Amino acid sequence: MDRFNRRQPARAMPLMAVAFSWLCCVGGATPARANAELFAPTDVTARYDARHALKTWWSGTPDYSQLEPASGPAHEPQEHSAHATGKSEGKKSFSGKIIGAVPEIPSVTIAGQSIISHAAKTAIEISDTIPAGLDNGLFLPMLDRRYKVSAYAHSPRRGPSNAQIEVVLFTDFSCGQCMPELIKIDAALAAVSETVQVVHVHAPMVRFQDTNMPAFYGKIAARGGVFWDYRSKLMANPTEDANTLFDILLASGLDTAQARNLMLTEARRFYRELDADTLLARSFSVGNPPVAFVNGIRVGQGGIPLDKMGDVLAYISKRFSYGMAEPPK
Repeated sequence: MDRFNRRQPARAMPLMAVAFSWLCCVGGATPARANAELFAPTDVTARYDARHALKTWWSGTPDYSQLEPASGPAHEPQEHSAHATGKSEGKKSFSGKIIGAVPEIPSVTIAGQSIISHAAKTAIEISDTIPAGLDNGLFLPMLDRRYKVSAYAHSPRRGPSNAQIEVVLFTDFSCGQCMPELIKIDAALAAVSETVQVVHVHAPMVRFQDTNMPAFYGKIAARGGVFWDYRSKLMANPTEDANTLFDILLASGLDTAQARNLMLTEARRFYRELDADTLLARSFSVGNPPVAFVNGIRVGQGGIPLDKMGDVLAYISKRFSYGMAEPPK
């Protein structure tokens, strides 16, 4: 036993030396040489280096001075020297390109004249088309809101069928107070008569009955082809007397026999058409005529005031002169 105990330290020392040498060779030299040959050294490989771990264990104090940069302004990341040239700054992607920047529209000058972009040109045109009388927060939304009004085939029409501007005019011939407003509307339409088509729709404030003679005689005039002459004379001399209305028919160019024949044979049809117009007017809440829809823009009750009719017509005419498309209805 004594001999065995005396020989034990002699055998233990060589074993510890061999283990230490193997650890240094395997854990330190080989990975370091492999990293140097195959991969560039990084913080991750250095952090798990075996020799560094053994040194840390032996000293008891971890040393990351070689792995982590010291704090302080000298080691703060530097800003990129390249900046976005647009209106807003962008960020660099992994490829180095600036992303998220809004480029400025370049200014181009040709033959001494500045050329503007299409977007700027459109903005200027929109600003130019709006008359001063409509340039406020109350009327501008009404210019953009368009109604789709489809009048019946029996509604009298005046003007070219392919006109750029269509005015659907709801009118009550039995309303004496409406006639002065109709005269103003016609005066505004006269300025653009070559590019506008007017469609007349009867819109009574009360349901049509046999006592609404002006509207009934208007249907006779329309069937006889003299509606617009009848309308002009009725506007100049408003009346609800049947005999006076019959005289207006004759003065408009309709002979007596034709007028009486239409009155006797087509009366039922005329009242059905008047009822249909009444329902159309009610569907658009026309309760206080006259009300006009100029390419879908409502002018009158519930829309732009009637005294702005000229401004609305000028607005649409300018849009067509600039080649601007009309908004959908």
